[in-house]
Amino acid sequence: MDALNREQLDQLAEDIAFVKKAIEKNSSIVQRIDFRSSLRLMTLLTALAIFFFCGLFYALNKHFGCFADIPLSIKAIVFSVIASIGIGLGFLKNSGLLKSARAVEPGISLMRLFREYFSIRIYRHFIPMGVVLVFSCLYATATGNSRFVIPLCSIGAGLVYTTFDAMLGLKEFLRTSYWFIVTGCVVFVFNTISPLLSLCLTLGCGLLLLSAMWYVPKKKRAEA
Repeated sequence: MDALNREQLDQLAEDIAFVKKAIEKNSSIVQRIDFRSSLRLMTLLTALAIFFFCGLFYALNKHFGCFADIPLSIKAIVFSVIASIGIGLGFLKNSGLLKSARAVEPGISLMRLFREYFSIRIYRHFIPMGVVLVFSCLYATATGNSRFVIPLCSIGAGLVYTTFDAMLGLKEFLRTSYWFIVTGCVVFVFNTISPLLSLCLTLGCGLLLLSAMWYVPKKKRAEA
């Protein structure tokens, strides 16, 4: 076979680039979003918020004696702040994802991004897990075992993050899922651990670990 000349090599390179671009265009935009840079700040702030409010409620419990004795007005203020921060973190997450999506496909709307992500495939994975988790938490509360709610939520989060890894191919989700599941089981066994400490150990430290992995430069992740 005759060797390809320069013109043929250039044409071949153009054809390969065209095919690659066509494949990327036809693939789901969710597969092309940079979730690491889009979600790492929100993940870090969520972890810090968990630590902060657990510390705040610990201080309030110490001051007033127990959670039930904390004045209703103070509870209302704290929970209002928690709700406001939750809304802010949700806005931060959505704006980060939208910015990353528009870097891939300019002009995409937030609603279209939601439709791309929340497909029937997602529902088939998350609805059964959600039903089992809600039922388990309600049953634990109804039977006087409300201390099991936090480890149940941690294990449920671990299962959700395992699904994220399978769908998005982000190994950081898989490592974090291990943390959620293992620490959730530890809190189940040692059920005398206070709920505030349990929340910090499970979800707080897990999200802090996830954000730390996402802040490590990509080159260092590859060498690890």
